[in-house]
Amino acid sequence: MDLTEDKLKKEVSSFVSSLQRLLPKKKDIIVIAPQILKLTRLNDVHAEAKSVFPKCFLGAKLVILREIMDKVKLIQQYNYGTSKENYKCFIPLLHNEMQPKNSSDGLLIDSAGCATATYTDVLEGAYVMRLTSKIKDLISSETELVFEKDNEKSLGSVSCVMKDVDPNSMRVVTQWMYRIRSDFSIGTEVGLKPLAYPPVPEYSLSARYEQPSFTISSTVCKSGFQVCLYKKFSPDLRIAAVVHDGNRGGTTSVGVAVHKSCRNSSEMKVFVDSMRCGGFTFQKDILFYEPQESNEVRVLRLIGSTLIDRQRRVRFGLGFNLDF
Repeated sequence: MDLTEDKLKKEVSSFVSSLQRLLPKKKDIIVIAPQILKLTRLNDVHAEAKSVFPKCFLGAKLVILREIMDKVKLIQQYNYGTSKENYKCFIPLLHNEMQPKNSSDGLLIDSAGCATATYTDVLEGAYVMRLTSKIKDLISSETELVFEKDNEKSLGSVSCVMKDVDPNSMRVVTQWMYRIRSDFSIGTEVGLKPLAYPPVPEYSLSARYEQPSFTISSTVCKSGFQVCLYKKFSPDLRIAAVVHDGNRGGTTSVGVAVHKSCRNSSEMKVFVDSMRCGGFTFQKDILFYEPQESNEVRVLRLIGSTLIDRQRRVRFGLGFNLDF
């Protein structure tokens, strides 16, 4: 077999092109910025500030999101080491805070065997009903039914959550957000387990002041309070601070984070706090251009993580995200 330089280049180019076809096409994947609504939901009252903080992890992980059909998605996650969030300088105080909102109807299946089905319907009187059912295994499940109504100056919802088909675990949560002025809103949340004895309600009060370039928000509840500050200096530079205090014997902590986006499809998030912890994540989209006749771009998202804990140990994480 006669191997010439031109033939060898052709074979290598063909092999590389075949590998590129295994990568997803260029599109917006793993959205980080919170969804902008005409009236902010109560569980998104701190969304801008908390989205600036990086989600540091350790070890190595590979996350693949693949659409099988129009209404079915499959999530595959492979971990090596400890590939989970190992540190948070703040905790959620509100129901479903920092969780994905407005998920599209359909079925979502992950590699751990957990299936999540979502169904949404619009009822009379501008009410929106959303039913979400999560099945982890044969005996572990979670069902949530939400009724939501959006007015010009207010947005309210009533949620009913039940775990493992156990009536004693049923929890009813009412959230309400009202816009007093164009730049100032207040909200309340009341949670109650009707079948618990004694039925002690959980309640919280939140406030939010927002301008085009900065936002100040706060939440006070039985377990503590939080104050969040968000400032946008430019389209590619954001900074945030979170002050958290726990009433149950906790100490006051202050965390500061910076989010910087670069023009070469990369971004970095850095945080430090008063607990002598810090870390950052660096994310970059590696683009692969196919031949001119197809005019398609393939993308591989690479994420690096570093975490410095209270013992001043430096640990690392590496991840790949693919969205087909």
